[in-house]
Amino acid sequence: MPSKLEVPNVFTPNGDKVNDVFRLIAASLLEIEATIFDRWGNKVYEVTSGTGNIGWDGKNMFGKECPSGTYFYMIKAKGKDAQEYDLKGNVTLFR
Repeated sequence: MPSKLEVPNVFTPNGDKVNDVFRLIAASLLEIEATIFDRWGNKVYEVTSGTGNIGWDGKNMFGKECPSGTYFYMIKAKGKDAQEYDLKGNVTLFR
C-alpha cells in the first residue's frame, strides 16, 4: 500500500467537537516528526510518532492555548514504501 501524507490548512480548537484538532491525513508511515512554530519562529509544539497518528490541539508545550493566527509547520516522515516527505507550510488556527 502506498504511503500518504496530507496536511490540512485550517482548524478550529474551540471545543465544538468539529475540526478541533490539527490532524494529519496519513497512511502507511513508519515514522513522522512534526514541529509547529508561531509567526515569530518560536516552537509551540513538537511531536514524533511511529504511526503517523498525530494531532495538535492548539495548545503550546506548556498546555496554554495558542491565540488565533497563522502557524508554520515542518513535517518529516518516511513511508513503508520508502517514500520520504519533507513538508513545510502553514496552518491557520481560529478560535
